[in-house]
Amino acid sequence: MADDIRAIEQLKYAYFRCLDTKDWDGIADLFCEDASTAYDDGAISFAGREQIVGFLRDALGSGAVVSMHTGHHPEIELTSADTAAGRWYLVDQVIAADGSWRLHGTAVYEDTYRREGGRWRIATTGYSRIFEEVLVVEDGVEERTFRSRF
Repeated sequence: MADDIRAIEQLKYAYFRCLDTKDWDGIADLFCEDASTAYDDGAISFAGREQIVGFLRDALGSGAVVSMHTGHHPEIELTSADTAAGRWYLVDQVIAADGSWRLHGTAVYEDTYRREGGRWRIATTGYSRIFEEVLVVEDGVEERTFRSRF
């Protein structure tokens, strides 16, 4: 039981690392083939490993964007011998390398996991934002937008 929870924690840590290092083959290997996502309260949803990785590559793959995603306070529950559910607290930053914009926020991830071939993979993942702050700089003028769930 403790080994399974630790393996799931390592899986999610690898997810965040692969996002930020733009390791798309690595991230693909973390998902079940039939995985699905519901990012930003479901506003950004995809079905299937290929669609998910394609979206992540398009959103973060360019060298013009750098990011930092950290997951904290994992709450993992084994729901059967080969399935589990998890909740994570996210802190993220996404920054345009040219300094034209940046995003900083927090969210709560809700995941499910499935053991396939003896290895845990992400079956579903998604997050609900707690807050998000975006700063856009255009012609030397800064514009800040802020949204919060509360």
